[in-house]
Amino acid sequence: MDNKAGPSGSKSTSSSRKKRRQSDDYESDYSDEDVYSQRADEDSSSSEDSSSCGSDDSIFDTRLKQKTTSRVPPAQPSRSSAPKTTSHIPLAQPSRSPASKTVSCVPPPQPSSSSASKRGLCESDGRAIIQCKRLRPSFRDGPTRNNSTQSLKLPDLNSSSASKSAPRLLEFDGDGSFEFNSEIDCRPTSPNIVQDYGDFLPDIPINPTSSTPSVSLLRSDAITPNLSPERDDVSPSIMAVRRSGSRTPDLPDDFYLSPNNSPSGQGATTTWSSDPSSMKSLEFTKEQELLVPPPTDPYEAFRLMIDDELLDLIVRETNANAIRVGNAQNVKQNSRIKSWKDLTKEELLTFLGLLLHTGTIRLNRLSDYWKRHYLFNIPCFGQFMSRNRFLLILRCLHFTSVTSEEDRLNKIRPFMDHFNNKMKTIYCPGKELSLDESMVLWRGRLLFRQYIKNKRHKYGIKLYVLAEPDGTVLKFQVYASANDETSGQGHSSKIVFKLLEERLDCGHHVYMDNYYNSYGLAVKLLDRQTYCTGTLRKNRKDNPVEIGSVSLEKGENKSLFLNGVHVGKWRDKRYVLYISTEHGSEMMETTSKRGSIVVKPMAIVHYNNFMSGVDLQDQMLAYYPVQRKTLRWYKKLFVHMLQMSLTNALHLYNTFSANDKLNLYDFRMKILEKLLPDPNDVNRRNVLKVKHELTKIEKTRTRVKTVGRVTKQTIEVVRKECKGCKSQKKRVQTIYECKQCEGSPGFCTKCFCLAHS
Repeated sequence: MDNKAGPSGSKSTSSSRKKRRQSDDYESDYSDEDVYSQRADEDSSSSEDSSSCGSDDSIFDTRLKQKTTSRVPPAQPSRSSAPKTTSHIPLAQPSRSPASKTVSCVPPPQPSSSSASKRGLCESDGRAIIQCKRLRPSFRDGPTRNNSTQSLKLPDLNSSSASKSAPRLLEFDGDGSFEFNSEIDCRPTSPNIVQDYGDFLPDIPINPTSSTPSVSLLRSDAITPNLSPERDDVSPSIMAVRRSGSRTPDLPDDFYLSPNNSPSGQGATTTWSSDPSSMKSLEFTKEQELLVPPPTDPYEAFRLMIDDELLDLIVRETNANAIRVGNAQNVKQNSRIKSWKDLTKEELLTFLGLLLHTGTIRLNRLSDYWKRHYLFNIPCFGQFMSRNRFLLILRCLHFTSVTSEEDRLNKIRPFMDHFNNKMKTIYCPGKELSLDESMVLWRGRLLFRQYIKNKRHKYGIKLYVLAEPDGTVLKFQVYASANDETSGQGHSSKIVFKLLEERLDCGHHVYMDNYYNSYGLAVKLLDRQTYCTGTLRKNRKDNPVEIGSVSLEKGENKSLFLNGVHVGKWRDKRYVLYISTEHGSEMMETTSKRGSIVVKPMAIVHYNNFMSGVDLQDQMLAYYPVQRKTLRWYKKLFVHMLQMSLTNALHLYNTFSANDKLNLYDFRMKILEKLLPDPNDVNRRNVLKVKHELTKIEKTRTRVKTVGRVTKQTIEVVRKECKGCKSQKKRVQTIYECKQCEGSPGFCTKCFCLAHS
């Protein structure tokens, strides 16, 4: 640079020059080679520096003056032609020491050759400014002169971007010691600092008047990312030490950190280790059992879930809703709802039986079940209930008369609470539990409709389900968006604790996918005596840094442990990141679908075995679907919960009943036979209850008969056609009837005995 002595002739600068100076703020004129070559000259001429530079105060005076003040040290007699340069090694983030006054400097704009003289950056004697890495003055506590301790703030090479370097502090003391002042490492060193650490220390101004120059490097408590070995702005000698792995006794331990084990900003990531000794052992204090007497038949198991309390609630609310619907203003006078008859519990059970039977026999429309067409003729539906009555009950089906604007699930809340409370009352599950989402298909407009691309029903109402590995649903929660009690920040953790609130502190083991799992949740569950295992997302908070960057061969596993939590990474066809608080890094053999033996981590093997409870339950519901299109979303949820109750009854029956196990189809048919008994058997039982007698018909009529010229009037009995002979396509008139039978049909003596035997 060509710098001229004296003040600038012009006080104004153009905007383009200002922008050019600002863009050069953090650029350097010298390479690392130039810095290290000139540093050797500085070290050899320290005695000459003492005669030319004066005291420490004079050094800082030249660096901390205002823009209009020259910043060139006095001429040096022996090496006046060689300019001095200063290079700085980045240190850890400093912490301000209250005992020392500091002056911080950041890199200043780099003036061009033409603008240097205009800005007056030169000495009064006309000598040129020394070319060096420039520092922009930034006064925190004001300019400090004649202090025993002064600090420089230097750019940070550890930061991720060279253009956004964080400042570091260099502190100069007069006690003749070089040390790292931090809570992590604070070690005294020898006074011959330049000779001992010439390859590791920055070119900092040394007090020429002191026989024992000293430097104190302050490191803050803040943790910064590790220095990457690929950076271009790192000293070659430093990188040689890092790559070689050799250690200098007086340097801090974290100086040699590699990128894989570099500390993170999260507190949990700094102390992960491969030692599994922190894993905890919990005992399962419960026992899988049925808290009520075991059912003796499938219908009794079904009535464990659908009890009289729930039926009475539905009957009461449905009748009340039918009155409200009938009294609406837009209902016509000749509408069917006007002739509503109160629903009874027996009729409701028949309605539920017909509803479940629509899943056994699939037809596109509900009205097709009552058609008399030869392609649709299914007489069983018409024998139990008329089509109009069935559709009318379905229209008025209701569960609560209470309205609430805050609770979006108010219309189905009583049935949900009854299901969850019933399972808590009658059943105590085993150790292994699974937690996952389930979807109820809904394509209509709904405020809390969700989309999950991996589900069979992508659009619909989302359920969070806690289940056993065999598909028994223990508890479920409907996601109702913003107004839900579990909504907001930490939603996934809130859902887990909401579903497990009755199962904590018992030693259960919950298997979850990566939507829920995190280090923080695992620690909280472990504090409540509950294990958790499942897959883990790589961007979760508090994940160890090394586990995300490690490279593995196929079949290899990497495990880290902290506070009883195991985070592992295993590679099969792709990388699998998992977390567990019970299983360690043990590998075990398992058989794949094709019959081959594969070695996998124990946590992944158990996860595959116990995680599929919710999916199994969805699979069983899909075999005999009962859902129909409707304009009321809560009715679709009611049908879904009715099917869940039936599958739960199947699992409880097969687990605790002394009878033989049944599959789902046979179990359903046993229940339907109880809900929809054979009409012929019903009539036969009713016939046997009343004593039937064959009596002569009492109804008579007068008949006029003319014989020749004589007219006679006779009284005759009005005969009836025999019911038994008519069924055999015979026309027989009889004078006898059975008044105990419905309609008082006529019978001949033979048919009467056959019908009433």
